Amino acid sequence: MTGSRRAPGSAGLAGLLVVLLGTLAPFAVPASAVAADFPKGWEGYHTYAEMATEVAAVAAAHPDIVQRFSIGKTYQGRNMWAVKISDNVGVDENEPEVLFDGLTHSDEHMGLEMTLRIMHWLVDGYVSHDARITNIVNTREIWIVLAVNPDGAEADIAGGHFHFWRKNRQPTPGTTAIGTDLNRNFGYRWGIAEGRTSKNPLAITYMGPKAFSAPETRNMRDFLASRVVNGRQQIRTAITFHESGRLVMWPYGYTYANIPLDMTVDDHNALVIIGRHMAATNGYRPEQASDLYLTSGTTRDYEYGTYRIFSYTFEMSVKDYPDDSLIASETGRNKEAVLYLIERASCPLAVLGAAVRTARCGAFDDDLEVSRGWVVNADHTDTGSGATWQRGDPAPTTYAGVRMQPDTVPSGRSAFITGLAAGTSSSANDVDGGRTSVTSPTIDLPATAGQKLQFRWTFAHDARATSADELRVEVLDAGNGNAATSVLVVPGTPVVRSAGWRTTSIDLSAWAGKTIRVRFSATDAGVNGVVEAGFDDVRVTQPQ
Repeated sequence: MTGSRRAPGSAGLAGLLVVLLGTLAPFAVPASAVAADFPKGWEGYHTYAEMATEVAAVAAAHPDIVQRFSIGKTYQGRNMWAVKISDNVGVDENEPEVLFDGLTHSDEHMGLEMTLRIMHWLVDGYVSHDARITNIVNTREIWIVLAVNPDGAEADIAGGHFHFWRKNRQPTPGTTAIGTDLNRNFGYRWGIAEGRTSKNPLAITYMGPKAFSAPETRNMRDFLASRVVNGRQQIRTAITFHESGRLVMWPYGYTYANIPLDMTVDDHNALVIIGRHMAATNGYRPEQASDLYLTSGTTRDYEYGTYRIFSYTFEMSVKDYPDDSLIASETGRNKEAVLYLIERASCPLAVLGAAVRTARCGAFDDDLEVSRGWVVNADHTDTGSGATWQRGDPAPTTYAGVRMQPDTVPSGRSAFITGLAAGTSSSANDVDGGRTSVTSPTIDLPATAGQKLQFRWTFAHDARATSADELRVEVLDAGNGNAATSVLVVPGTPVVRSAGWRTTSIDLSAWAGKTIRVRFSATDAGVNGVVEAGFDDVRVTQPQ
């Protein structure tokens, strides 16, 4: 409780079966919603109705820690049931959040058994006063989407036998085909038809006609967006459960590169350490997702690529359709991995060691690789007529043979820059005619001295600069009318100053226990010469 990267594997026969099964399956399964049950030997698996009843009963019995809700309707109108588990479950507390989901592919029924089992571990452990689980429930908000594809799951067991149905049940417009592979329909790097991702509506890995064409993926997208608070995604870690193969897989699936431009070195290293640790506890094989085969539009890649959620795919079991005698062992082997990932949610980068933990696990950490709530001209007082602050990958700018705007950033590929495009004149894509500013979201500082505001910056100008041209960094006291204190001012001088990344550290002890914002501003107040600025890797450290 707290306050409010490699060579691809061969597709072989399996690749052919992907298309053949996708061609035959639409004719084998009823298109309508049906009442269904599992065949003999699999009765221990939960149907949709049984799952819904069980979840409702648990929520009713434990309203203090379990909140049941639907994240939306499926194509056939079923609720996509989810639960939130936390102490003070009705309050959106300022706690690290974790997400689990299952049954994205409807023939992978063990995924639902896994999400149900997690729910029971947490609830039963809390009720029985298990110390570890009690601490987890008291200090985390855990979200579980029990079944992402209940329509497909019900169709898969229609008539009391399996239909090997993987996709959802939504017809594809302009075709006779039914279904989209939901784990190819998410919007990050969607549409790359390589590896096990297809543009053929008959294929079982059909990506859909467009990203988020399926209501089920839209519901997941919208739920994830709802957990952005104060501009920042609250969900820090996640697992999506699939089968089979006994694999722990981390991003990305869309590329063979270990560390592509849309991933930082620190993130990659932490993802690998956490993934390997979890695999050591459950006996799975740890690997980057593309080591299995290329995929695009997946849940995992979307969650990390869009929000920097440390998201993993678990491929459970060693065969398709394991009988129900294996439910307990196949789910049970993941308990330690699940609890470990929940406990890492406060700061996944902490696994990189004490120095990284101090630097990057404080009150605020933003490598600017994704959107996290910064606002340009937040107080509507900017006067500049030229380029404003933009977050992205800067193009190099050279003026009179001197680099004014860098073409690289300290980490990843993005920084805030005064006009990302290149400029070749004093009025092209740089600051002109006054000030441009950008302000962080609010930052709640612990009441402990020794916290540091650290950031990297660049400021460049031509020889026409005056002392009125500047880069300024201010701390705003949100509880005192955003009273501003300048903590760095870099004035212009009448000489050429080239671009180059520098690091600054500011003691924040004067603001300990307060809520602050950080504002960066760049000004060209002279004769509209060339003025370029940028900043990256803004963080508030742990006390040191």
